[in-house]
Amino acid sequence: MSLLIENTVCLVNGAIFELSQSMFHYEKAKLLNRINFK
Repeated sequence: MSLLIENTVCLVNGAIFELSQSMFHYEKAKLLNRINFK
């Protein structure tokens, strides 16, 4: 049971990390586009 919980926590942390990475890249791309299209 505890192993399952640990695996779930790892998966959730990984998903949150992936999401924050993609959000960061999205914001950066948006900023770059704004600079380029002035």
